[in-house]
Amino acid sequence: MSKSSNRVAAGVLGILLSASLRAEPAVLSLARAYLGPESTLDGIQTIHYVGTLDRVNPAKPEMVEHMSLDMLFAKPMRQRLRASNDKVTLTTVLDGYDAWDWLAAKADPTHPRVKWLTATDVRELRSSTWENLYYYRQPDGGSVDDKGPATIDGVECEEVDFGHGGGAVYRRYFDRDTGRLVLTVRGADSFRESGEIRVNGIRFPQKIVTVTKLPDGREVDSTATFASVTLNEALPEAEFASPTATAVAAAPAKK
Repeated sequence: MSKSSNRVAAGVLGILLSASLRAEPAVLSLARAYLGPESTLDGIQTIHYVGTLDRVNPAKPEMVEHMSLDMLFAKPMRQRLRASNDKVTLTTVLDGYDAWDWLAAKADPTHPRVKWLTATDVRELRSSTWENLYYYRQPDGGSVDDKGPATIDGVECEEVDFGHGGGAVYRRYFDRDTGRLVLTVRGADSFRESGEIRVNGIRFPQKIVTVTKLPDGREVDSTATFASVTLNEALPEAEFASPTATAVAAAPAKK
């Protein structure tokens, strides 16, 4: 190997070492400890939320759309969200690098409308899946950036940005004394958690209020309220089956 090659290799090695030795913000250890034992958090393979979703119509604030909500997250990178009312059921699925929407009318569930999602949609679903399963760990191929002190809702917080591939950033504000998550901001969305459901010694929110700022300046309020949280279920593959596989399975046998 030439001297110039040695210098290049040494430079690359130095970059890798400096990245691997960079300490994560101290508040993240505190934040994980607030949720529960770190070994238990790391041992979570699947999470199943069941509850309701109430969404305010920005055009008619007096109208609230009420839906049942069923969400699954599974390592390493799977998600299934199902929301339904008395007319339709919308199911969004992420399976690795594939994702789709499945919209079925209650009056005719055998003829759903399927839409394969774009690469941008897939990146967003992958980042939300990571954030739900890996508990403030540095995103795979992403970054963690400590932005320093900030005051949110009168609470002295530490602002930490979790950067994902494709530009998605989850900006989280943690109580500097307890590690409690006070606020999360992702693009035009802000999330506040309240209440508590404890499962296997882990704290989960009972309610998440999402406020989305629309381009015209209006805001949409959505409230997810959870009745139950179940960990490490054995999930059937059918929960994440692609529309093609589902259609084949549902097709009548040829005679």
